Amino acid sequence: MQSVLSLFNRSFERAPQVLLPLRGWVLLIFLALTVFLTYGLFTRAQVEMSLESWFKADDPIKVSLDQFRAQFGSDDGVYVVYEAADGDVFSAASLRTIRDFHQALDKLRLGLQSLDPESQTPAPMLQRILRVDSLYNARYQIAEGDTLIAKKLLAHDFPKTEQEREQKRGLALSQEPMELAYFSKDFRYGGIRLKTDFGVVPVNSEKADQAPDLLAEDDFELSASTEVRPDFAVAEVEYQDMQMEEYMAFMAELRQLTQSPEFAHFQFYYTGNAPMMDFFMGVMGRAALLLLLMVGVVIGLLWFLFRSVSAVVWPLLVILCSIFWSFGLVSLLGFELSLMVTFSFMLILAVGIADCVHVLSSYLYYRRAGMEHHPAMIKAYRKTGMPILMTTLTTMAGMGALTISDMPHIRVFGFSSAMGVLVAFLLTIFVLPVLLDLWHPFTKKAARKLSEGQSSTRLQGVLDRIPALVEKHARLIVVVYFVGFGVLLYGGTQVRVDSNLAELTAETSEIRINYDLVDAQMMGGQNMEFMLALGQRDALKDPAVLKVIDEFQRHIEAHYDHYIKKTFSLADLVKDTHRVMQAGEQAFHIIPDDPRLTAQLLYLFDNANPDDRREMVSDDYAKSHITVTLRNAGSYEYTQFFEDIRADMQRMFGPLQAKYPDMSVTVTGSLALMMELVNHISWTQIKSFSLALIIITCLLIVAFGSMQAGLIAIVPNLLPAVFAFGVMGLLDIPLDTDTLIIAPLIIGIAVDDTIHFVAHYRDAWFDSGDVEKALVSTIKEVGQAVTFTSLILGLGFSMLAYSDYMGHAKMGIFGSLAIFVALSSDLLLLPALIKWFKPDLGRRKYLAEKAEGLACES
Repeated sequence: MQSVLSLFNRSFERAPQVLLPLRGWVLLIFLALTVFLTYGLFTRAQVEMSLESWFKADDPIKVSLDQFRAQFGSDDGVYVVYEAADGDVFSAASLRTIRDFHQALDKLRLGLQSLDPESQTPAPMLQRILRVDSLYNARYQIAEGDTLIAKKLLAHDFPKTEQEREQKRGLALSQEPMELAYFSKDFRYGGIRLKTDFGVVPVNSEKADQAPDLLAEDDFELSASTEVRPDFAVAEVEYQDMQMEEYMAFMAELRQLTQSPEFAHFQFYYTGNAPMMDFFMGVMGRAALLLLLMVGVVIGLLWFLFRSVSAVVWPLLVILCSIFWSFGLVSLLGFELSLMVTFSFMLILAVGIADCVHVLSSYLYYRRAGMEHHPAMIKAYRKTGMPILMTTLTTMAGMGALTISDMPHIRVFGFSSAMGVLVAFLLTIFVLPVLLDLWHPFTKKAARKLSEGQSSTRLQGVLDRIPALVEKHARLIVVVYFVGFGVLLYGGTQVRVDSNLAELTAETSEIRINYDLVDAQMMGGQNMEFMLALGQRDALKDPAVLKVIDEFQRHIEAHYDHYIKKTFSLADLVKDTHRVMQAGEQAFHIIPDDPRLTAQLLYLFDNANPDDRREMVSDDYAKSHITVTLRNAGSYEYTQFFEDIRADMQRMFGPLQAKYPDMSVTVTGSLALMMELVNHISWTQIKSFSLALIIITCLLIVAFGSMQAGLIAIVPNLLPAVFAFGVMGLLDIPLDTDTLIIAPLIIGIAVDDTIHFVAHYRDAWFDSGDVEKALVSTIKEVGQAVTFTSLILGLGFSMLAYSDYMGHAKMGIFGSLAIFVALSSDLLLLPALIKWFKPDLGRRKYLAEKAEGLACES
């Protein structure tokens, strides 16, 4: 193994000597590839940011959602809550405002009016609203003889007097489905439900002109409840994924309408995917600014540490080109990029900076020692080339482990990150020497001046004290670190993965306020769907089926009242219709036993209110769904809740399987999709992290030719990740999916420094055979580079701590702390382990082989 390592060291030593005479060709090829791959990035890049795009087309959870949407339309709507300025949504001013707002929104969605009448600004995204439901058009049922009539609360008979308004209030209170959906218990808040076509627009099809369908109504006010429905075929249909920019455009138009002076009586609050994604894109925009600030900090620290413009310019050029090359290659290969491109950027930045800083630090070390430019560069590449290669391979292995995921975006993230790390290595080895030769970082005078600088002197003074400290307290240092490791490992077992986008924001953020208010005052900001497919025509007219649906609703409302706010189903419609047809007697608010009576009630309801019937059950009465509205919660709570409620569902609907053998009951909807996504990401990261550790440990054992050395080297790399997760567990800080992704970043940076340390120590140990001398030499030379990279990356990552989104803030806080823990582990724990265990690293075998070779020669 030592001969192989020596061969690699000589190859890296010769690299500058071979490349410099060919600098013209090197720069030409570098420039050509940069232009080609950058062009590919900007012309072929496909950025897919929809929730559905995370799943494969045949993923069961996605198939289930597509089936639901094909039958019942989109579940991806917006729930708008309004607060009346006078505290009463049934006041004269409030009823006038909701009427005017409802009618204005109807005209906009039908294309009959523009957002700005003067400029004739259209509202194309608001035209994607299929239906608007509010107090204005909320339906209630009355019986006139044997006829059932569905009337609108306000639209059919708008109240003009105080007495009429109070009658409407009393009527609304008598309709249980209206409470919390359209008004709060104290009447201070009202609700507007916007049903959209989000996620149900077929691929390669255009939306049909919707206006003619509405002209069939007897008056415009009646059209307010009419849903413009796409032609939902029973056959499988491929739908267009919703993109972030579509959500943003929709919310921009909706906000423009709600902020009109004529609706100043209301304060509006928004919940649903559209406002959440709109807010999240704002967060990403601010995160981009923080990433620029991070780059600014990196630039500042490079200048502070090296005091050379070229030592700033060339590393940045290498890193930027690594990013453009890797993303350009991914784009040319036809892969779709996602929001995880941000994390790839940070990883490539971290590894690229580390590679360049190690080369520059070693180069500076030899220039201070009096070497000329070329000898210093050759010696620097001999010392750092092999460790950089090993770092590249281990980091690529860690990121490559992510390609085992069955989620396309995570596989692309792993591939693009691995490619970025590889490109950073290639550019550092083959292009950076030519760039350094074009514009030298240091003259002799500058190197001498920098070596005499106060900051450098202080750093070297601290590093010079470490060998003596380790010599005196090696076992104590190891014991202290391992005790801390044990405590943190226990803390790591207590950490919970819990993603809640609303609660990851500041308490004063708009989205947090909106969800808290809707959960407290209205029907909740989340919803889930139970899709029922009985497999037989008219099965949902069967009283036995309807009774099971009703019992299931009552059960989950009682047992999960801390999550569930309201439930809606076909059973509710049957019970309400039965009561109305029996003069409103509460005793008849039940599912009748007679299947003929049940069928007649459904027939009456269909004639009176076909829109609401189609919302709940298919035309052949074989498919239906139960809508459940929920309080907002985190993925940790929801995951257990989903498991429990699925078990209840199987237990309660199971007995129907004998009569309906083809029956299926599934949980679906955007929330179920999101929970599945969080669960996938969490377990993928955990499995890939474990696999990465195994692969990296094996690579270290092979590279250092010693199992003992490989195991010693991996310990300092475990501690930083365990530190981050352990502290979060001990402080009861939930681990969200954003923070979970810092694991490969941390271990990539930690492994980089450890490899450089052990590789240098190995060379020094082989030369001297003295542990003390080898440690002194290693800490003196490599300690500076390790400290430089940790300062640059640790302070750079800390910029994310200023984000108002806690997912990014925690990444910045714990990421930077873990980087400094990795630094302390490399400078204290690793030397102490070496001092205590004194690994041979194959030196005796190497000396024996060398002696045998000399004997043969003689």
